[in-house]
Amino acid sequence: MNKILLVDVDSKIPNLALMKISAWHKSIGDTVDFGMANPDKVYISCVFKKNAGQAKGIAKYYPDAEIDIGGSGVDLKKELPVDFEMMKPDYDLYPSTFSQGYTTRGCPNKCGFCIVPEKEGKIRIAKHPSEFDDPRFDTMMIMDNNLFGAPQSWQDDVLGWFVGNHMKMLSPQGWDARLLNERRWLMLSAIDHAAAIHFAWDDIKDEKYIRRAIDIMKQAGITDGHLRRNISFYVLAGYGESTFEDALYRCTTLKELGTQSFVMPYHKKDKRINALARWANRPWLYWSIPFEDYKVLS
Repeated sequence: MNKILLVDVDSKIPNLALMKISAWHKSIGDTVDFGMANPDKVYISCVFKKNAGQAKGIAKYYPDAEIDIGGSGVDLKKELPVDFEMMKPDYDLYPSTFSQGYTTRGCPNKCGFCIVPEKEGKIRIAKHPSEFDDPRFDTMMIMDNNLFGAPQSWQDDVLGWFVGNHMKMLSPQGWDARLLNERRWLMLSAIDHAAAIHFAWDDIKDEKYIRRAIDIMKQAGITDGHLRRNISFYVLAGYGESTFEDALYRCTTLKELGTQSFVMPYHKKDKRINALARWANRPWLYWSIPFEDYKVLS
């Protein structure tokens, strides 16, 4: 029996890879923990590139242990061994309150700001949600990058499973509004969502698709209050040719259409974009005063 130390450098949510690593090692009788002296092996997971140095520095504290460093922050190509990947996550590793996993990997788009095309390639089917469901939980996080890009039959199967099993959905990624149609909205809106449904408006050139998506929701009968409280759009600001002015336009347009904006500054150097994020990302400010008035007050 070996002693396995796990190190989660910077995950914002329970780290799926570490949960699968934990499950595999426990299945062969190893002891696994986040806090352990004199480990035989250390797995270090780093999600964000800015923390890669920290991850490598941690490894130096365990000169006698076998070290395995992974995560998108250090290596986009590294994958879990197949037998690890097939494991159901160890939900006891974290204080988990929901199941989580991918029903698809990859994405049909090739957005320059996103690591997914390089890391995972084209979209492909991964696992059915029933494979990583834990009966203790009534909520599941779908971590897919773009489920709408998968074959329609797989979308129907996955979303229908949520409805049929009365499972609440968490979906932190922004759904692709460009691919929304009446059928997909009908399926998505039939699910009980544990948090707001997020879409994305990354490029001002996609305005017609955003307007069409919101119109689909309204035509399907979404109320103004539900649209305002439970639908939001990520607004990527400051990437490539994107300017403060076009980010402001996207935010004000979304507000006029009756839905929430959430600004994601690509760089933190533009003070105007940072101010826009402080305004848009606080619903009580966003809905109560125009950005121009907020600038005066701040």
